[in-house]
Amino acid sequence: MPTIGITLTFLLGGIAGFNPYSTASDKNNAYFTIECVVLATAILPFVVTVILKKLKLISSLHMPLKEERTLPFLITGLLYYSMIHLFSQTWKIPLPILIYQFMIGATLAIIIGMIITYSWKISIHMIGIGGVVGILITLSKTGNNVLFFPIIISIFVSGIIGFSRLELKAHNPGQLIAGFILGFACETLGLFIN
Repeated sequence: MPTIGITLTFLLGGIAGFNPYSTASDKNNAYFTIECVVLATAILPFVVTVILKKLKLISSLHMPLKEERTLPFLITGLLYYSMIHLFSQTWKIPLPILIYQFMIGATLAIIIGMIITYSWKISIHMIGIGGVVGILITLSKTGNNVLFFPIIISIFVSGIIGFSRLELKAHNPGQLIAGFILGFACETLGLFIN
């Protein structure tokens, strides 16, 4: 979901009334950023999960037991943090502060989700889509209402994801709602972190 959120920020930022390239030296920084986000938030976590399955540290890629989620959450949180550190400290890529704030929000959601997972199976899917909705609503506040339809679509997709998780009996309604609220809140809270 961070991949979707950051990509939407770059693609829809101009529509929402701010220029996501305003501090970037060129669009190559944006493409490089998106590539790194895809690597750190989608590809590497998936590869790690497959390795954990091969090592029999988790029973399936779906991680149905809350006890199985701690290590993948921890590794994903470290990957997210490493990505922020590489962008800001090592590579010193001049990205808009909003991009960093969204990355911090996603990292915060992963860390809090990991802590909650010790005692309760919160929905990872809903944390992610809640974060996307939070990013879109935040982007809409920086400009005009052009993001009305993307926000409506993302809320509709949230409902589809939530319904499918219920149908699969992967979560109960409380776990889904809590996941959505956590993702939304962390992305919104990320705006206040500099």
